[in-house]
Amino acid sequence: MYNVITIELCIEGKIMRANGFGEVVSLDLPKDEEFENFRKTFGARVKHFRRSCGLSQEELAERSRLHRNYISDVERGRRNLSLDALLKLANGLGINIRDMF
Repeated sequence: MYNVITIELCIEGKIMRANGFGEVVSLDLPKDEEFENFRKTFGARVKHFRRSCGLSQEELAERSRLHRNYISDVERGRRNLSLDALLKLANGLGINIRDMF
């Protein structure tokens, strides 16, 4: 029989609990409004980079192999992007993915 130890960490103001096996037991997630604010901020950055490149939403969509409506939704903070879409956007903008944050 094992004694399981639970470890509690505070990372950037969020509480994370993990057991002795390294499995996350619970994580205090940000509120929905915080996720929405992050998506809107990210979308504004995408729009900034797109305009800096002199691209329309349609042109960026074509270069990224994404739909124009998807680009519009991202810029308005209405999409929760997948990693694939994030990579496609970075490639379409000709920038490194880390520059998007």
